[in-house]
Parts: sequence; structure tokens; C-alpha cells
Amino acid sequence: MFVIIRTVDGETETLKDSSTQSDKTFADYYAADLLVQQLNQKIIPFKHWKVSEKLK
Repeated sequence: MFVIIRTVDGETETLKDSSTQSDKTFADYYAADLLVQQLNQKIIPFKHWKVSEKLK
């Protein structure tokens, strides 16, 4: 499983699923990476998202 995260001002954020407010998870790395690319198109570099393996 994969999640999308970013670190801003020393705090790590995980992208949430808007319908449930739980972490948005992906079974496939490439699906998560595609969303990351879309999210990062208009965000300043130090706030970019990245794909991470979900810790159990």
C-alpha cells in the first residue's frame, strides 16, 4: 500500500480522502505517482507531495 505525503515546516502531512478524512491509500505505486504529478503541477517546490510506502 502507498500513501501521498509531504513535509512542510518540519511537519509531515498525509493526503486525506475527502469523503472520509482518513489517509488516501493506493494499492498501485503508479496510480499514486500519477496523482502526485498532477498535484505538484501548481505547487511551489518546497510543498511538493511524494509517494511513500504506508507503514503498518
